[in-house]
Amino acid sequence: MHRSRLFSRSSLSASLSVLLLALLCQGTVQAQEPPVDEGAEKARAEKMRDEAKALREAAEARFKADEIACYERFLVNRCIDRVRQRHVEDIRQARALDLEAGRVELAEKNRRYAERMAGQAEQAPQKAVEKAEQEARNRADSEARLRALADKDAERIEREQEGKSRALHEAEARQSKEAADARRRAAEAAAAAQRASQAESDRRAYKERAAKAAEKRAEKAEKLKQTEGANTPAKAAEPLVPGR
Repeated sequence: MHRSRLFSRSSLSASLSVLLLALLCQGTVQAQEPPVDEGAEKARAEKMRDEAKALREAAEARFKADEIACYERFLVNRCIDRVRQRHVEDIRQARALDLEAGRVELAEKNRRYAERMAGQAEQAPQKAVEKAEQEARNRADSEARLRALADKDAERIEREQEGKSRALHEAEARQSKEAADARRRAAEAAAAAQRASQAESDRRAYKERAAKAAEKRAEKAEKLKQTEGANTPAKAAEPLVPGR
C-alpha cells in the first residue's frame, strides 16, 4: 500500500511536471524518458502470474501429499502443523508474485496514462491533472482491494487447516477415552471373574468340610452302636443265682 501511494505520487508529479513545462516552455524540446518496451513489461507480468499459478497449484498438491504422509508418522499433529505452515508460506509467495505482476501492470498503465496526459496537456492541463489524481486514487484502491482479497484467501486456507487440526485432536481424544473405557471394563470383568472363582472355591471348601464333619459323625455313631451292641449280650448271659 505504501509503495502504491509512492508510485501514485511520483506518477502525479511527473504529469504535473509535463504540464508545467508545456505551459511555460511552449515550443521548446522537452527531455524524453528512455523508451519502455511495453511488450516486455506485459510479458514479464504474465510470466509472474503464470509462476504464481504454478506455485499455488504445486503448493496445494504438495500439501495434500504431505498431509496424507503425516498420518503415517508418530507425531501426527506436529507434522500437520509444519505442513500447514509451509503451505501458507507457499501461498504467500504466490500472492506476492500476483501482487508484483499487478504492480508491473499498474506501472505500465500509469506510463501510458502519463503519455496520454502529456499529449492532452496543452488543451486541458487542469482537467488532466484532476483526472490523473482521481485515477491514481482509483488504482491505489484497486490494488488495496486486490491485496485484501489475497489476504482473505490466505486466512481462509489457514482457518480450514486449523479446523482439520482441531478435528484431529478431538478424534485422538475420543480414541484415548474409548481405550481407557475399554481397559476399565476389562479390569472390572476380570475382577468379577476372580470374585466368582473365589466364591466357587469357597463353596467347594465348605462342602468338603461339611462332608468330613458328616463322615466323622457317622463314624462316631457307628462306634457308639458297636459299643452298645457289645454290652447288651453280656448282660443276657449272666447266670441265675440259686434261691432267688
